[in-house]
Amino acid sequence: MILDIRTLVAVNVMLALAVAGMVVIFWRMQRTMPGLGHWAVASALLGIGLLGALCRDRIPDLFSIVVANDLLVASIAGFWNGIRAFDGRPTRWRATAVVIAGTTLVISYNTYVIDDLTARIAIGSTIFSAISFLCMAELIRGPARTVGGTAVTAAALFGFVGLTLLWRAGAATLGPAEQDLFAPTLAQQIHFLVSVISTPLAIVGLLIMSAQRLQRQIEANLAALEIARSRAEQASVAKSRFLATMSHELRTPLNAIIGLSDLHRQEMLGPSGHPKYREYAEDIHSAGTHLLDLITTILDVTKAEAGKLEINPTLVDPRPIVRGAVQLIQKAAEDKDIRLSVELPDGISRSFADPRALKQILLNLLSNAVKFTPRGGKVSIRLQIDKDGVSEIVISDTGIGIASEDIPRLMQPFEQAARGYSRQNGGTGLGLPLDVSLVRLHEGTLTIDSTGGRGTTVSIRLPPHRRPTIVAGWAP
Repeated sequence: MILDIRTLVAVNVMLALAVAGMVVIFWRMQRTMPGLGHWAVASALLGIGLLGALCRDRIPDLFSIVVANDLLVASIAGFWNGIRAFDGRPTRWRATAVVIAGTTLVISYNTYVIDDLTARIAIGSTIFSAISFLCMAELIRGPARTVGGTAVTAAALFGFVGLTLLWRAGAATLGPAEQDLFAPTLAQQIHFLVSVISTPLAIVGLLIMSAQRLQRQIEANLAALEIARSRAEQASVAKSRFLATMSHELRTPLNAIIGLSDLHRQEMLGPSGHPKYREYAEDIHSAGTHLLDLITTILDVTKAEAGKLEINPTLVDPRPIVRGAVQLIQKAAEDKDIRLSVELPDGISRSFADPRALKQILLNLLSNAVKFTPRGGKVSIRLQIDKDGVSEIVISDTGIGIASEDIPRLMQPFEQAARGYSRQNGGTGLGLPLDVSLVRLHEGTLTIDSTGGRGTTVSIRLPPHRRPTIVAGWAP
């Protein structure tokens, strides 16, 4: 059966341009993949070069012969350089430019000086064959060791094309002179038939190689992330253990300092003499108590992070707990001339809560409200009871407020609002996160409604009956 060479070339053109489009799309998604850009350009040049050859006798010889052959050389050299780049080796575009220049001179001489079609076919086929074998060698030398069978298959396809080109060159040299580029000789038929099948498959093989490398990079990144996550967890556990140990070790001497300073300031063993001694004892007791509270809070936060924070909930009336918390914060409010109002309606109110934990939550929230409310402002706490007897405690202030985008961040340990006023009032950024953890431990909810400069409202809703969860870890 005699195959029409022009038809085979036309099919090759369409396949080359279609594959070029596919490579360009993949390259646009993965521009950092080495070699992919070379293959995208090479695929396009292959289609354009073959299209130029297909238009022989319809367009000037400069484009259909000289430029077309140069584009085909540049195309195969582009695949070669792309393979080198994919393997992490330097490209050889200078050598490519020399080969293209030599091809231009030889083809031009055999076109415009002696018009020898046979020589053009033999020389062009030899050059294309040599570069195809270079592609095969580069694939075996490098990518075959990393991506395996896909690279070997692509190398074999380039080798098949190179062999048919070499056969075409030999047949043109040793056989009768050819008068037509599209003469249906056996060598031409075999070459273009193999080229139609092998070239697109070889390019697809290069794409598969890129996809395999991308998959391996993703797997390596995931493995690195897993290692980093594991190390971060280990560091977090180590930090929590250290803080828990440090907190425990510091509480013992602090209790002694607080106890002895209290003994001294109350003069239980007799007058201390100079009045300043009693004043100093007051300062020591106050500072020690504050430091002990801070250490206790750190210890509670580390327990929450380690999943070991425990509560002992019982069915309680929250009103006495609210009154107790207000009494403890009353003096701080009076010192800043802040009006502190309490609304505790009559009726049955029962919440399932740990009294100590609930008091700690209220103290933290009331302390923040007073701390961040300017002098002369107002802080209110009210208890709301719905028809089912579910209690909701609402604490409102007229303070500096919180920007809505900062609220999630401030629920994390050690976070503070980046404001000058908040910095002036100190704080560790542990109170609110601990409150969130304690409320969730009760299976309740804590919500914050605030706008910068317009005050803050915090609502705590506790369940009216026992919930199964009484131990929990940190939950952001």
